[in-house]
Amino acid sequence: MIKRFRIAAALAAVAVLVVFGVEEVRGQSDTDVAGTVTRLQGRAVAMQDALPRPLKVGDSILVGDVVSTGKGARIELKMLDDAVMTLGAKTVFVVVDYLVTGARPNAAMRLLQGAFSAVSGKMMQTADASFIVSTETATIGVRGTTFWGGTLDGDFEVALLDGKGVYVETKAGRVELTRVGDGTRITGADAPPGAPVKWDADKTARAVATVAFDK
Repeated sequence: MIKRFRIAAALAAVAVLVVFGVEEVRGQSDTDVAGTVTRLQGRAVAMQDALPRPLKVGDSILVGDVVSTGKGARIELKMLDDAVMTLGAKTVFVVVDYLVTGARPNAAMRLLQGAFSAVSGKMMQTADASFIVSTETATIGVRGTTFWGGTLDGDFEVALLDGKGVYVETKAGRVELTRVGDGTRITGADAPPGAPVKWDADKTARAVATVAFDK
């Protein structure tokens, strides 16, 4: 009898932990939503506080999420200000901050691995807004544009696909990409970004293909 009581009490305690754990995650998603999954090909997972969440279309992306994609996967995230982030296969991407209200809206993200493209959203209509993607070697600042970033031909590279421009900065220097089709190569955090160079159609197509959906 005592043994049965102990088992029942243990199960009840587990049930309480599960319920409170779920409620905590729900509460966090309500207050810290940065965007929504709008397209998904293959598998992707968001990690928050060491808890993985397999993603599907319609799921929320939270501030603090580490989003990882699998082999052959693609994921499209529509952010709160209608910015669109598209991640390629085997990409690890962190949503550090995403604040769209106030006098100084701020988007801060980090690419740890892989390739991505970004289309900036409404926050860039505010003069003091900041939209930055940092990587191991460089920081990319956006000024109302569409751009691509990832490893191509052995080095990390950034290309301006449309819009006003982006800057790419390392510890050793900074370049501005203001002409659509231009790209820069970054060989290391302690080296300046390469001078902007016009990409040929083949190179641009190879870059875009890393984040393109099959259908």
